[in-house]
Amino acid sequence: MQMGNQKINGNGATLFVVGSLLGAGIALLLAPQTGRKTRRDILYLGKMAKNKSKQVQLEMSHAIDNLVEGISEKVEDGIERSREWTDKTTEGVLQALSSGKQYLQKEIEKVIHAKA
Repeated sequence: MQMGNQKINGNGATLFVVGSLLGAGIALLLAPQTGRKTRRDILYLGKMAKNKSKQVQLEMSHAIDNLVEGISEKVEDGIERSREWTDKTTEGVLQALSSGKQYLQKEIEKVIHAKA
């Protein structure tokens, strides 16, 4: 569930940046001001967009790191559980084989004594 929230947050941040830039660009084009001020505003918006994209990239990087760490822990836990299950199963099979061997030895002895 957490991975879905991180994806939604990342998409929301991206949409926010794109929407902000689009809105600011339209406002610049429609606002009556000098060319110099318009260029300064565009430069400022470009810097803001760059900073915001770096921030979003950093947040996504942290989210991915956390996701990878969580997955790694779950995989390690699964491997450990598999080892435990394999050890228990192997022990059970060995006990069953030992019991079967003892039973067969007793039956063979019965047959040998019955013929004698």
